[in-house]
Amino acid sequence: MRFRVTPPWDLRRRVDEADFDGAEFVTVKDLRIGLAEILNRVAYGGAQVVVRRHGKALVAIVPTYDLQACQALEAHSSSRVAEFKELADVEGEIDEDGAAWDEVTDKYGPW
Repeated sequence: MRFRVTPPWDLRRRVDEADFDGAEFVTVKDLRIGLAEILNRVAYGGAQVVVRRHGKALVAIVPTYDLQACQALEAHSSSRVAEFKELADVEGEIDEDGAAWDEVTDKYGPW
């Protein structure tokens, strides 16, 4: 039997497990009280802060560099998805229900 090991950067696993890898957590109340101090920790200290409401992650406050890195990764991934679709389509492997594309996204991820 073959076991599939999920890499630590795997987005699906992180979402399923609510894994924020070392980010600080504050409540909405804490955010209201200490907004200036939290923003300084993020802007000057590089902290990543997850704001929770009723125990659930609501938003994240991250340095602008982190946002730019995420946007660059998303743009790169989108271009890779387009490449995979084009490659599969050229080879005639995408059928009407998209089964071959499902195999590509299972192997390489949808992003």
